[in-house]
Amino acid sequence: MNLNSRLPNIGSIGIFIVTLLTLTFLAACQDRFDKDDADRQAQAKKGPAQVSVENGQTVLTLDAPTQNRLGLEVATLTATVTRAQVTLPAAVLSVQDLATFRNGYVAMQAQLQKSRVEAHVARREYTRLKSLFEQNENISEKSLQSAEGTLQANEADVHAGEQQLNLQESVLRQEWGSVVAKWAVESSAELQRVFDQREVLVQMTMPSGATFGAPKTISLEIPGGTRTEANLVSAFPRVDPRIQGTSFLYIAPAHLGLTPGVNLLGHLSVGSQMKGLIVPTSAVVWSEGKAWAYQQTASDRFSRRAVSTDAPVEKGFFVTEGFSAGDRVVTQGAQALLSEELLLHGQGGGETDVD
Repeated sequence: MNLNSRLPNIGSIGIFIVTLLTLTFLAACQDRFDKDDADRQAQAKKGPAQVSVENGQTVLTLDAPTQNRLGLEVATLTATVTRAQVTLPAAVLSVQDLATFRNGYVAMQAQLQKSRVEAHVARREYTRLKSLFEQNENISEKSLQSAEGTLQANEADVHAGEQQLNLQESVLRQEWGSVVAKWAVESSAELQRVFDQREVLVQMTMPSGATFGAPKTISLEIPGGTRTEANLVSAFPRVDPRIQGTSFLYIAPAHLGLTPGVNLLGHLSVGSQMKGLIVPTSAVVWSEGKAWAYQQTASDRFSRRAVSTDAPVEKGFFVTEGFSAGDRVVTQGAQALLSEELLLHGQGGGETDVD
């Protein structure tokens, strides 16, 4: 067979192969373009914020501009130790009766001092007249008897005044305790600060059968959410009608919300120390009747975690589980983050459930 007669067939085959390869390449490119376009459309549909549920926990995915818009700030949790917290009723006391007692006590002291001076003068006069009478009888017996009567009357006034002062002190101790009674008797600087409204006296009551004693310092929760410290003064003889138990008297710096008759909550630490973490108050949000905090698990991911509120402390809530040292939680913008989550839920913001 002539070789030249076969060349056209070989050329046709080559052209067919080249054409097939070209079509395959173009098809692959089209698939890639379609996939990239699908990814772009999915990303565009996904948006800057997404909410999902992963392993039973709500997770928000937010890009950097959205985080800046919400004003998010995070803090790292550190391990700490604390003791169990107990909350007890407390009340700010009126000191009007103390002021009344002090004024009356001062008046009685003045009268007693006057009686003592008069008794001293009468005693000297009686001694002088008695000496004269015994020596020369230059004075009458009647004059001596009159001087003796005056002395006895003045001494009786002194005795009565002393008895009255002792009775008033006893009544005050029964109502306010020995420490405050001493303050009132001596007109101490502590009592003067209370009268000047620089400090207030607070009654805190422990329930009957309490297994812990009164701490030297407690934290008072003032209406409005702020707190202040109060220092132990002494046991308090009065009974709080709201709760049967043992009362104690504390003194605290004056505050706008601490007016006589105001009911407070006293927070005190009891028991042995426990190891755990403190979730700051600013990190806690409330939803569905529970407390939550947002943990940052990646630069753009935030997981909503339940926070136990069984152990409130001054700066937040003490927890022993659910969080670990080194976890980063949102401390600024947590409420805005919750609102964003609820908004995404309402818009059907791409929520998925990943087990």
